[in-house]
Amino acid sequence: MDLLNKLTIKNLKFNKKRTIVTIIGIILSVALVSAVATMYSSAINSLINYEIYEFGNFHYEYQDVSKEDVKNIQNNFGIADTYLTSNIGYAKLNDSKNEYKPYAYIKAFSKESLDNLSIHLVEGRLPENTSEIIIPTHLKTNGRINLKVGDYITLDVGKRVGDSYLLGQDQSYDSDSNEHLIDTSSKTYKIVGIAERPNRIIEPYNAPGYTFITYLDSKDIPDKVDVYAKYNKTGLKNHVKVTANILGVEPDLLQKFLKSDYLSASEYDSINAQMKNSKYQFNSNNYLITLETNPLDESTTRSLGTVVLIVCLIIVFTSVFCIKNSFDISITEKTKQYGMLRSVGATKKQIRQNVFYEASILGLIGIPSGLLFGLLAAYILVIVSNFFLNKMMSGGLKLTFSYSPLVLLFTIGLGIITIYFSAFKSAKRASKISPIDSIKNSADLKIKARKLKTPKLISKIFGVGGEISYKNQQRNKKKYRTTVISIAISVCTFIALASFMSLAFRSIKEELGSSDYNIYLSVKNNNDTTYQKLLETTKLDNIKEAVVRKQSNYGISNKHYSKDYLEWHNLELSADIDAYLTIFSLNDEAYKKYLQTLNLDYETLKDKGVLIDKYPMIKYENETNKEKSRILREFDFQVGDTIKGNISDNPTSIVVGALSDKYPFGLENYNQPILVVSEDLYKTLPTKSTYIVALYYSTAASKLQDEIEEIVNNEDYELYNSEERVEMMRNFYILVGIFLYGFIIVISLIGITNIFNTITTSMQLRRSEFATLKSIGMTTKEFSKMIRLESIFMTVKSLIVGIILGTGLSVLIYHYLASSDFSGYKLPIIPIIISIMAVYLLITLLMKYSLRKINKQNIIETIRNENI
Repeated sequence: MDLLNKLTIKNLKFNKKRTIVTIIGIILSVALVSAVATMYSSAINSLINYEIYEFGNFHYEYQDVSKEDVKNIQNNFGIADTYLTSNIGYAKLNDSKNEYKPYAYIKAFSKESLDNLSIHLVEGRLPENTSEIIIPTHLKTNGRINLKVGDYITLDVGKRVGDSYLLGQDQSYDSDSNEHLIDTSSKTYKIVGIAERPNRIIEPYNAPGYTFITYLDSKDIPDKVDVYAKYNKTGLKNHVKVTANILGVEPDLLQKFLKSDYLSASEYDSINAQMKNSKYQFNSNNYLITLETNPLDESTTRSLGTVVLIVCLIIVFTSVFCIKNSFDISITEKTKQYGMLRSVGATKKQIRQNVFYEASILGLIGIPSGLLFGLLAAYILVIVSNFFLNKMMSGGLKLTFSYSPLVLLFTIGLGIITIYFSAFKSAKRASKISPIDSIKNSADLKIKARKLKTPKLISKIFGVGGEISYKNQQRNKKKYRTTVISIAISVCTFIALASFMSLAFRSIKEELGSSDYNIYLSVKNNNDTTYQKLLETTKLDNIKEAVVRKQSNYGISNKHYSKDYLEWHNLELSADIDAYLTIFSLNDEAYKKYLQTLNLDYETLKDKGVLIDKYPMIKYENETNKEKSRILREFDFQVGDTIKGNISDNPTSIVVGALSDKYPFGLENYNQPILVVSEDLYKTLPTKSTYIVALYYSTAASKLQDEIEEIVNNEDYELYNSEERVEMMRNFYILVGIFLYGFIIVISLIGITNIFNTITTSMQLRRSEFATLKSIGMTTKEFSKMIRLESIFMTVKSLIVGIILGTGLSVLIYHYLASSDFSGYKLPIIPIIISIMAVYLLITLLMKYSLRKINKQNIIETIRNENI
């Protein structure tokens, strides 16, 4: 056996090029698996850090805990740290412009709480004594109360009550109720900092008070405090049991309560009634607990894990073909050698083990190298991702490079499995080689010469070289099939992945949305003075396009639903079905510009409307919940028809002046039936709209925002600058593109190494054949024709198989990920064209490269020497 192993090492050294290419294939495969698995591990770790940043470094919050019980919680074997807060009370904010948020809610935080409960300063510092306070940013942006660092504020702090019971942040403000403050006392605070709005655990979205945070002195803890508990590893592993013990309830009951989303209403009511006997009210940081205990229990990380597994399987599948071809070539190359070894006593087992020994040597070099390259690639990807994430959002979402022993073992395991499956069939084939067949070199020849017939067209175009080439392919199908399959698999994988990438980008765009404007202004005052102010803003500098619009709902008869619309939604006309249009008026300049894009005349349409009711309609199949989409008209109105209906319960009639499927500026993704009218026509309608909206597309959005706010500063307005969001979308596309294109490039590289290895080595193995043909008089021209024909056969066959399989996979990907309705499916034309060009170019270059080397060789020496 030692002799066979030494022989294997010599062969690997002798055929350096094939050995290097095979090792590169293994390195690329393992590196890709390593990078994907490491990125998944890094993503989970980053989500944990982000959750801590957003909601705090705790697992459970216990409310209104007595001083005595605080020590019991702190001494619990499952608790690592505790952070204390105290609810001081509410104070009325008379200047608040948010009628649903008229209070300041004062809380005291210990030093540990300030450090661990996601308090993020924007300006100033944290409070250091009970006379200092920090205020939230949304006090100004939402409540319109402008306080600065260094200001002093005096608050009358008390308890908020309604109908003789205490109210907290979970109970929203109701101006019609008799709620009021009691036991108030005056307290003056110095504002030392401004922080981001606290998370929804501290301040729920419907909370009636802006959270003001002061300092909780650990030497003067009140009788009741809220305790935020961070569990240790043991406690987190048994968090239900630990929490149940603190609450004084049964673990099974708590487990059911925590999973209450999956219970029926009656079960929930029963469990909720029993949980009222617990010692404290509590909140759980569920997402953080799930991420730290079992990430696959959470839908997002489970989906991410599924994608990672599928990607790894694609890598293994592609890599097995690449590495398998290397072993097949090696076996073909050493057929005579194995035959001679068998003839002198080598057993089948020894030959099989010898192939696995070769695989082990290649794996020992390729797997560790691939692992290191994969970790390096993941580290670089993390840096690149953070560059774009920092541009996309200012929060705490930041990728952190993280790998675990499990990830390393997973990568090594997949690498070993890939190499084993690659070598398995080759080892089996090598062990079955007959000594006589191997010496005759007839093992791969399945067709006898008299059965081979060459088509006349091939003989006519390519001559003798073409005939020999055609017959050689027919006699030795296995070798050619290996090459064709290698190329076809690479083409198929590229087309499928390119289709997946296209679908992913389309889904991301639909999810994030897109708009043709970057500043949105809404003013709550529908009068001529305000309207003129908004028209003035449309004439500012750096505006590419702008519109001032108003809108109203228009209720119409459902008898005008189109037949296609009713069939698509499986509807039958009845009195219960309502029909609506939305009327949009555009200012004169915008309306005229819109009509120009439709080649319509303003004078003809100033007293009529443009109906847009043709748009993509989506529905979901009942059984599979798959999305289906079609572009249909919703109504059957024609040009000249009068649409009769009601606006604000007043009868109205509008004539349809034109039909269109093109939405005006600012309504690009509206996808609802609308009627676009002039401002003059809109004034005659009985509308009661109180808002005017202006939309702008500017090349200098931030500067324009300041200029607009100067003009409308005395109005009740809301302004949204989406430039940051547009930039975020742009960076998100780039980030996703880096991952998807990177994956395609590496998979393509694996395919290219596969094709390079297969073709160049195949040509090298046929050196003796080529030398013999030249020695009996084949000219260089005939020889070139022969090689050209082989290239054409390989290219055409592999492309036909690869394109059919790749297109089929793209259809399946669309079916399972997008919709069961194929009306929205687009044939991957560009990936197919790229594949055709790339395969043709690659095979041509490889054939020329191999021929150049063969032409330099001595004919006599080549015939005499059977080794390569």
